[in-house]
Amino acid sequence: MAIVVSRREGYKSAACYESVPGKGIWPRGKKNEADCGKMVSAEPSADVEWDIGMNIRQLQYFLAVAHDLNFTRASERVNVAQPALSQQIMALEDELGVALFTREKRKISLTPAGAILVEHAQRVLNAASTAVAAVRAAQRGAAAHLTVGAIYSAIYNFLPNTLREFKSIAENAEVSLQEMTIAQQIAGLKEGTIEVGLVRGHIYDRDIVTELLYRELLVVAVPTGGEYDVENAVEVSELAEWPLIAVARGLPRGYADRILEIFEENAFTPNIVKEVYDMHTSICLVAAGMGVSVVPATMKLMNTPGVAFRALGAQTQGVSFSVAWRRDSEAPMIPLFRDAARTSAAKLMDRHPNLFMQVAPSATVDPQGQI
Repeated sequence: MAIVVSRREGYKSAACYESVPGKGIWPRGKKNEADCGKMVSAEPSADVEWDIGMNIRQLQYFLAVAHDLNFTRASERVNVAQPALSQQIMALEDELGVALFTREKRKISLTPAGAILVEHAQRVLNAASTAVAAVRAAQRGAAAHLTVGAIYSAIYNFLPNTLREFKSIAENAEVSLQEMTIAQQIAGLKEGTIEVGLVRGHIYDRDIVTELLYRELLVVAVPTGGEYDVENAVEVSELAEWPLIAVARGLPRGYADRILEIFEENAFTPNIVKEVYDMHTSICLVAAGMGVSVVPATMKLMNTPGVAFRALGAQTQGVSFSVAWRRDSEAPMIPLFRDAARTSAAKLMDRHPNLFMQVAPSATVDPQGQI
């Protein structure tokens, strides 16, 4: 059940009320009781919705100020006069009944309430953007719209066949595709800018579910024709002496950590000469002769000029590739895309069995407890 407290029913402001656990919505202090009206009772588990005048433009203005923490720069960002921007922020604060920023002489900062609104405001704007895209897709004849984020290698090695499979089961659906790092996809899924992600590894986040599609072997990318381009497998002892181009470590733990663990488990220290933030940059630097890199075996399928691949002598767990989505998503196209991804993964493994590790059937990881 939802209780709607409406300003149109005579209450002066949402600032008049506060949510009291177990009691419902009460006036903020006795001095406000005459102005704000009587208590609106609610069950402890009830959801409360405020019928307020917040609008998309106010949220855009709020996010601009939250980003810059400076009203002058924020007003330039949204192309509105600073006094008008300040008035809109104050109106939003009045509507919500809380201060969103602390204002000092030459500095502003987000309050705890403002920090919470940043995440929710971004989701609202992203949902609005998605709605616009879906409506325009429908105008073009599409029955539904799906936004997909994918790591670089997936766009070339995995997605083409997956999209063909998806089109065969969702003929009138339209797909928007964005190349994104894993960190960007996690943020995109949480904020609503994408509905599905194609990532390496599992994402252990309470809002996101991941399903393993396959697990790849790891290989060593080396410059073609150079001293490292020979036939036999590379042992960790010799790899530790070569100039390594490594993907920078980040949060959460992921692909970069898996590579460095190969050296740690064999009691060697890698000779890292360059750190990059995405795999295609590392492959580019290998092609330029600047070092070697440990990469997933499907990178072979890209046939990058100037790059050869050698087997890795060490036993590893490989690296997994998964499809991810928001746990609470009800988008009807997501199950169909997952089906297409499973089919595409099975066909890819059948065509190139030497690139993959033999693993159990796909497992779904839901941090809320469903595995």
